[in-house]
Amino acid sequence: MRSSSSQYKTGGQRELTLGIWFYLASLTVFSVGLILSARYFPGGFDWTYTVASALASQKHNPQGSIWFAAALSLAMILLWPYVSALSRNVERTHAFATAAAIVSLRIGLICGALTGLERLLIRDLSASVDKAHEALGILTFFGLYTGILLLFVLAMLHRKGFVLPILLITSPLLAVGITQFWLYLEQRDLGWVNTSWRAMGVPFWFSFSFWQWLAIGFLWAGLGLLAITTANHRRWSPEEH
Repeated sequence: MRSSSSQYKTGGQRELTLGIWFYLASLTVFSVGLILSARYFPGGFDWTYTVASALASQKHNPQGSIWFAAALSLAMILLWPYVSALSRNVERTHAFATAAAIVSLRIGLICGALTGLERLLIRDLSASVDKAHEALGILTFFGLYTGILLLFVLAMLHRKGFVLPILLITSPLLAVGITQFWLYLEQRDLGWVNTSWRAMGVPFWFSFSFWQWLAIGFLWAGLGLLAITTANHRRWSPEEH
């Protein structure tokens, strides 16, 4: 029994290692696509006042949109084996919550891949189906963030130190809520965020795009840190003692 358990754990470690390589490949594809797309953005790309979807938009970035749209779809596909490795190695004490987290991650990946494909093939989906692009974007963020936070909360039950990643990952979301609520109350005439805000002297910390890009960065960091939580779970698991 101990030999069988040892072989299972070794196999799980190998699968997790392979999954990490898929994560790194995904992050590389996403980063390269982002950089190439930004190079072609008309007038130069200012991330503090330009939302992520504009990079992949045929309307706003006619020459460079293909790079970010394709990279987004491919990056989400490459993350699938990583999430599969997490699902087979993650803490199982709370089976329902763990399953819900993995399902949420997969929903986020599917919607993210569809968002990239939509931007790649369709100039303006929302013009044909009202708010369809926005719905895909929200489902992508909600799925990935919910899955990541659930897994970190489960990890925190074993090790309190994981409260820090939770606070870091959620901070951009809290900031978005606070700043956008303030703008709604005080500056409704500004309209949707764009580079004209910079010309008007609106501080970047009121910009939705600033916090959106930070959220994307923390999302990638959170996904990578999940490998640490699953690796540590092997040391927490009573089966190993």
